[in-house]
Amino acid sequence: MALRDIILVIIVNIAWGLNFIAVLFAVDGFPPLLANTIRFVSVVVFLLPFLKIIPGRMKDMMTIAFVMGVVHFGAIFIGMSKTEEVSTIAIVGQLSVPFATLMSVLMLGESVGWKRAAAIVLSFAGVIILGFDPKVFGYIDAVLWIVFSSFIYGVSTVLMRRLKDVRATTTQAWIAVGGIIGSLILSLLWESDHIRVIQAASLSAWGGVLYSAIGSSIIGHGGVNYLLRKYEVSVVAPYLLMTPFFAILGGIVFLGEALTWRVIVGGAMTLLGVLIVTLRNKARVEEELDAEGLNNETSHQVR
Repeated sequence: MALRDIILVIIVNIAWGLNFIAVLFAVDGFPPLLANTIRFVSVVVFLLPFLKIIPGRMKDMMTIAFVMGVVHFGAIFIGMSKTEEVSTIAIVGQLSVPFATLMSVLMLGESVGWKRAAAIVLSFAGVIILGFDPKVFGYIDAVLWIVFSSFIYGVSTVLMRRLKDVRATTTQAWIAVGGIIGSLILSLLWESDHIRVIQAASLSAWGGVLYSAIGSSIIGHGGVNYLLRKYEVSVVAPYLLMTPFFAILGGIVFLGEALTWRVIVGGAMTLLGVLIVTLRNKARVEEELDAEGLNNETSHQVR
């Protein structure tokens, strides 16, 4: 990866890491589903030029928009509304990688070797250690919501393959639309005093929502989409494991969080497992490409 692209991926990790703190500020002033709605309204404003009808693909598009925009991001905002910590939450959020691998096995029939299977077990073992940290017991429901959001993201990665030929910004724009519609409906059903809450929201709450839209979606996802046009997923993915580091650093600097040995050990186990899964996924892709190239060469020689 070129130096300027490495700098870009570091910026993406910083944007995503600090997003955990931004969401914490957002849900401190808004109910979580309302916060998710406002966030996606801001995203649509930026991505409106890319909001286009894709003939014959809108059923898959709206399915992904609901799963990602409403369920995945909604679970993140609900989870963050139940905690004042970001370190553990940021680490647990990395379970999306092993979950995505598991979903590819269950939904697509792909095979997983013993190394990736062991790495997945290691990742979840790390989360279990995190769960037994005394301070985590105070917000275990938040951890479970983030685990659920990671699972949903794993499902989403499989669904996204149906739209791999659609421009990423268009998909992102429709996810925002789905997030607005679904989150607003659920917010009206389960949350209350919307007008009063909006009028009373602090600048930090508004700043958190806007940062989540611009920093996470526009800069973060936009940067990754740019990188994925130049490099394989297997090349980009390992760099994204820096996100928890910046989230933890942000928690220490801005929130005065302290690290316990369980968070350090459990976090290290989880991230190591995620790294192994990522690298093994990369090796698998390279092996498949090499095999395909060999088959093509053999076929050409026969002809």
